[in-house]
Amino acid sequence: MQAGKIVQKFMEAYNRRNVDEYISYMHPNFTALLYDTEQLLCSNIEEARKIYTKRFSENPNIYVTTLNRIVNDNVVVDAQFIEGFDGGQTIMATSIFELEDNLIKRASFVRRVWDNMEKLVF
Repeated sequence: MQAGKIVQKFMEAYNRRNVDEYISYMHPNFTALLYDTEQLLCSNIEEARKIYTKRFSENPNIYVTTLNRIVNDNVVVDAQFIEGFDGGQTIMATSIFELEDNLIKRASFVRRVWDNMEKLVF
């Protein structure tokens, strides 16, 4: 399956807040980090399951809108608008997904709080 379609299904599972389905798109050696600081968010699927179970339960209205997607072979870069993020924040994110064996092996995120809704154009 094409990398872009896999990431699309991954994000659909995120929007449904379905942890099991979301995790099913992750490679056994999945890692996630914040791009700017290189802060490791999780280093395996079980850590990811804990993080996203908590995020989905604490943020029942979390929803990602993909504004733009670039696919280059096994790398997918999304520009995303995320509503209802931790503490009800709205954020803009650049998400970089690297795939291996049709699963997401690494995710890197650049996140910024968005506080100016007038500038948002879909």
